[in-house]
Amino acid sequence: MSLFDKKEHLTRSQFRERLRKSSPNIPGSSRMFSRQERAKLEKEVFGRKYGQMIDKVEFKRKLRELRHKKFIAKTGTEKTNIDRKIRYLEKLSDIHI
Repeated sequence: MSLFDKKEHLTRSQFRERLRKSSPNIPGSSRMFSRQERAKLEKEVFGRKYGQMIDKVEFKRKLRELRHKKFIAKTGTEKTNIDRKIRYLEKLSDIHI
């Protein structure tokens, strides 16, 4: 099941609900995101400046920004954390950059 299914956008509450109900497993890792980490991920990546709607274009843009942050990160731990976020969001949305 994709995050957007056949919709072009989601409201922030729908997005938050789908994150809450989604699987906590991170692809390619034995680690998992807790509910609190998933809520924090939504607030951290998709801040209030995006308004009440999150669409596919904004989602792709944020994935690209995360990928850029990964490449400019200074430590391996930062790179690993950002990579986990990218893999989780790509799995959740079925959008691959």
